[in-house]
Amino acid sequence: MNGQRLCPKCGLPLRRWAAGSVAAEGCLQCGGVLVVASMYRRLWQDPSAASVLEDAFADQSPLPLLVSEVPCPQCGALMQPAYLTEAPNVQVVRCPDCGALWFDDGELAKLAHAASHRPSTGASPDESAEEKASSLPQIVYCAHCGRENFSDALECWACGEPLTPEPPPLPSLWFRLMEGLSMLVGGAGALLFGFFVARPKGEVLAAVGMVMMVSGLGGLALLRRTWRRPRRSGIFPGFSE
Repeated sequence: MNGQRLCPKCGLPLRRWAAGSVAAEGCLQCGGVLVVASMYRRLWQDPSAASVLEDAFADQSPLPLLVSEVPCPQCGALMQPAYLTEAPNVQVVRCPDCGALWFDDGELAKLAHAASHRPSTGASPDESAEEKASSLPQIVYCAHCGRENFSDALECWACGEPLTPEPPPLPSLWFRLMEGLSMLVGGAGALLFGFFVARPKGEVLAAVGMVMMVSGLGGLALLRRTWRRPRRSGIFPGFSE
């Protein structure tokens, strides 16, 4: 493809960035990074370059970007999801034509971790297999935003909230009852609003139904955010200072 390469996720122009002997292009909005086939081997041999590129392009999108097709910024062919052979926990999208790789935000950090813990070439096969098994990072999910993190991390890389080793607790019986009541109030309000909104002199009952619907659905959303939050953290997600 000729001209300016564009991000396959959000359509913005990609910015070129050099880290040592590795040059790549990334998106300043979603944090994705394009690595051409000729540069990937250098990237695997230089974990610090992967870390530099990860830090250079950070995800600024308020919500995850979901796309059904990912066109290759280099040649235009549709890229396909794949896992790296050298780092099976790293998910990328690969171009079947030119071999370019697209790393979503956070995947280069996993690659840098795997590359820095790869076995030495002089180790025996048994030692290499044992070292590889022990060096593979364990993945935990943030109870605050749901993003993947390494198990040895203290805070989530995406939202900055403390990581808890155990999964978030299930809602109590009181929470489930309150959720059921909120859904009942919201559903009754929706029926009341829909039945009286177009009827003569039904404005008052339609307004009551609207208030019930908003109150029920708002209460349900608030309850579901509250019981998933860690203690002493805010109800709504945000970035730590």
